[in-house]
Amino acid sequence: MIEKYFNGVIEQVYHRIGTAEKNIVMASYNNDFSVSGLENKKRYQEDDNVFFACCELQYETLSGAYAPFLDIICDMFRKFVKGDFEAFLRECGTYELHRSLFLGYYEDGICKREEGVLLNEVEYEQRRMTEAIVAMLKKLTEYRPIMIVINRFQLAGRSSMELIYRLLTEPCTEIGIVLGVNEMQPRLDMAVNMWDAIVEKLEDSSQIYHIGSSGKHRNRENAEDVAEEKNYSHMLAKVETIITFLDCDQAKWYLQKLEYKLKFEDIFVDDITLREFYLLYTRTAILRAELSKALEMVDSAMRLPSVCKDLFYRSECSFLKGTCLMYQGKLQQAEMYAQYAREEAQKSGNEKQIFKAELLSVMARMSGWYNIFFCIQDIPIHEGLIEKLMQNNYRNHLAHIYIYAYDNRPEMVARAYRSEASLLYFSKGVALAKEIGNEQLVYDAYQKNIMLASTNGMNEIAMLYSVRTYQFMKSRDDVYEGRILSGIGYNLSAMGKNRLAEHYYNRAIEVFYHLRLPEDIAEVFYNRALNYIMQENYAKAEHDLLMAMKVIEKLHLNSLRVCNLSKLYGLLALVSIMQKDRFNCERYLLNCRQFLNYIIEKEKENENEEIIHDYAKCDEDMFLYTFSMAMLNRMDGKKEEVLVSFEQAERFLLQAEGNEFFSYRLFRKERMKLFEEMGRSERCQMERATLLQHEEINSQAARLLPMNLLKEIDLGEHPQTCAVREEEIEALIKQEGLLQDYATSRRQMEFISTWQKLIDVNGSNVEGMVQNAFNTFMNHFSLDCALYICYHEDGAHVLYNDTKCEMTEADIAAIGNTMLEYPQGFAVSKISDSFLEHQDTIGYFGIDDVCSFVAAPFLKNGKLTSLLITYVRMKDNWHGSIERYMLNEDDLRIYSLLFREMEYSINRMEANDKIYMMNRKLQEAAVTDMLTGIYNRAGMYEEIRQMIECYRVSEKTHHVGLMFIDLDNFKHYNDTFGHDVGDLILKEMAKIFRKAVKGRGFVARYGGDEFIMILNTDAREILEQIAKGIYEKINSTQGFQRQIENYLGHAITTTEKSRITCSIGIASAGDVRKEEDINELIRSADEILYKVKTGEKGHYAFL
Repeated sequence: MIEKYFNGVIEQVYHRIGTAEKNIVMASYNNDFSVSGLENKKRYQEDDNVFFACCELQYETLSGAYAPFLDIICDMFRKFVKGDFEAFLRECGTYELHRSLFLGYYEDGICKREEGVLLNEVEYEQRRMTEAIVAMLKKLTEYRPIMIVINRFQLAGRSSMELIYRLLTEPCTEIGIVLGVNEMQPRLDMAVNMWDAIVEKLEDSSQIYHIGSSGKHRNRENAEDVAEEKNYSHMLAKVETIITFLDCDQAKWYLQKLEYKLKFEDIFVDDITLREFYLLYTRTAILRAELSKALEMVDSAMRLPSVCKDLFYRSECSFLKGTCLMYQGKLQQAEMYAQYAREEAQKSGNEKQIFKAELLSVMARMSGWYNIFFCIQDIPIHEGLIEKLMQNNYRNHLAHIYIYAYDNRPEMVARAYRSEASLLYFSKGVALAKEIGNEQLVYDAYQKNIMLASTNGMNEIAMLYSVRTYQFMKSRDDVYEGRILSGIGYNLSAMGKNRLAEHYYNRAIEVFYHLRLPEDIAEVFYNRALNYIMQENYAKAEHDLLMAMKVIEKLHLNSLRVCNLSKLYGLLALVSIMQKDRFNCERYLLNCRQFLNYIIEKEKENENEEIIHDYAKCDEDMFLYTFSMAMLNRMDGKKEEVLVSFEQAERFLLQAEGNEFFSYRLFRKERMKLFEEMGRSERCQMERATLLQHEEINSQAARLLPMNLLKEIDLGEHPQTCAVREEEIEALIKQEGLLQDYATSRRQMEFISTWQKLIDVNGSNVEGMVQNAFNTFMNHFSLDCALYICYHEDGAHVLYNDTKCEMTEADIAAIGNTMLEYPQGFAVSKISDSFLEHQDTIGYFGIDDVCSFVAAPFLKNGKLTSLLITYVRMKDNWHGSIERYMLNEDDLRIYSLLFREMEYSINRMEANDKIYMMNRKLQEAAVTDMLTGIYNRAGMYEEIRQMIECYRVSEKTHHVGLMFIDLDNFKHYNDTFGHDVGDLILKEMAKIFRKAVKGRGFVARYGGDEFIMILNTDAREILEQIAKGIYEKINSTQGFQRQIENYLGHAITTTEKSRITCSIGIASAGDVRKEEDINELIRSADEILYKVKTGEKGHYAFL
């Protein structure tokens, strides 16, 4: 029955092609169902008037990127268009960086990408790729209408779902699609949001049909398993194609599945395949901005023999690790790994790898162009690198270098007010970006000049570029529109048009709220707060700043794109003191100072160095700090301190170069009041003249601004008010914070399974396990330093310490004693009110250098058993990184859970070591003669069995000599001097035998005063030499008289005839293969020994 209904759905969609705009339908059913035998399928495939494609996704099999649409495009082009496929790609507006990809897939199914993807452009490229495929499908409908059936669509990857959603939002009457869905099969987690969006769209237009149950259950035994061993290499190649098409979620789904099998099912994968897995996972994690996971994977790859022995892969791993560190903001380390990559590539002579390493080194100096506006100065670029970029067709990277590495001086931007041509490199970069079709880079380029101009007081130029950007990006993407509106508001504020600026802020908030982007809303609040400060509305300014701070705290951010935390705290301190709120002013100044201490120290260290890692100086932060401090001192009547603080603020204000437009007038007015109060009228007049000059310059700039430029910008019907209520914004912030917390929790839960494998006690020692576990832990949580201590009865043992801090025993003891006061541990950061409460502990690690800090003690019966301390350091570049730095109570909880397990594991390992030692002693006791320390009879036969086992696996002939030794006159010593002296004689004789056989075999006490020596030779001359050596040694001891006298404490008398010696029977064989052969030698040597003993004792004889 279900086949009939499904046929009906197909027929309905088929006949609506060309007439119905909304012609995508979902047919849902229960249980399993296949479309392979549908009657309509064959009929429609034979109809040449419509291109009919039917695809059935397979359970537990990885579907390809954009499946089945890429294959449909290739099949249709070959059948109906033919000709030049590359020209077809250009005609469809395919992004230049993607053309080689599509062309390779069309020609042989192998995707070739010439130029790497930049992290800041991943989302943009994903969108462009989807747009290109939609454009190709629509273009092909000019040749034939298209009818597509995709069964089990719930198994599709994210890229395929993105494409369906795009076709739903941009319908084409010439395309009809039926999506078959098994309701009993859950959707893949990776695409759940896109799935929900598709279902919502289809429900809105009543295009979901429930066609019943097939009555068939899925046959799992026949399902193809992607983890089948023989398919690993093949499947990784498929994942390689998927990640090349930037379906990162789909790629991660498979890689996670394989990772689980590797970690917990102990499947065997050869070293080469494992190398490909780790490197592919590293690339995938980088593109997903999961840098800690990427570091974990590349570190695993670097430990593989196939990487260690191969110069190319050593270079590639260093390159990938440097890339991770660059995007984490660890720029010096990134450059170091770029250098490693270059050195390895030079050894192998691989020019492409050398080029990539050189490029990475340059990119690291500009934070990889991730989340930056501009560099604070030009970056020197070697001309040879420019040539290599052109040779390797890295045009997108070249455009970035032209835009960001050059033309960073404000005076250069000022000259470009009328023409960009004066910005030689900038204009070349923009032209190149437009040529390859990179709209985002064009936007980013204009943003660079906007920020350069606005932060240097050239707001009219910033306005010009804002409008140019709006014209270029209009209708491209709402997020750009929102940012442009906010930027225009900022520049209008700077030019004194405060009321008009509010209109733009209101519209920007509406845009960002619609897009659910609370971080961008926070930036608008920050900009609007500056506008309120200019209007001396400090209460509203404080409110907006606190809203921005709420976003930072809820989303666990490090800062906003447009300002550091230190600046936010400085602003809060300023608006607090302007409202006579002394308490909050002091509190915010303290927070501000905690960040600025690090910056002040770095400024001292780098006083004579070029600092190029960050795009923003901290002069404005220092100005706000010193200005607020001046106002606070003034409130307290500290006249001398007030003057000093105002002088310091003046210096930083001048260095801020236009960034402090919102407080310039306020600063001058307050300084005028101070001089007036002090009766210094001349200084007061100077301040007034300076202020009037400043306001006149601003007025002239405002008059120069052609306001008609703004007419193109749509602010909606009621720009005077914001259509979004504050309660709605707060709800959005809370929801997004919860979503982020949920995603973090899921990620941590996934890590717990990895952690349990890392601390598995099997086959590990404590030191190795701790080192491996910490490597992964530090990477996963993006931590900089850690100290781990275990406490035993004999004191504290440091098992891990990469803090580079000299820790004495007294320091460790003091830290431990402090932690007893905080048995639950603590997590603090520079934005925490309790940061300084823990300054004694944090101080051991450099309180100015620490950004956030977690201490997790573990106690039993009130005593420390172990202690974890870990922290994140202050960064040279807060904006170039995508990891967060503010550790909190959630981090403390997960760290405590992980390291409680670590402690249990260490305890188990130490207990296992003790058990092992006890068992070993018991085993040794079972095979060792406790008196002499040599093998007993059982030990001898155990050694013989091992020896025979070695013989069995060897094809060589095995020669064995055996000496059966019996002590002569032993009874005399035993009876005359006592059993203790007898024991002494046995031990001394055993020492002689052990030395005689050393390196040639072993000796055992066979019983009583009998010994057997087994040697790995049957050469008579060697055996005879050993025997003679034994007698020489015994004779030299004179019957062990000295040892016996020392033991008894008095002299003894022995005759030469009664002195201890031994008799030896020697046998040998040249082809020993089994234990029975050794037993035969023992019997033969015993017979010879008997003959010696019945004759003249004290000599040896051979068989």
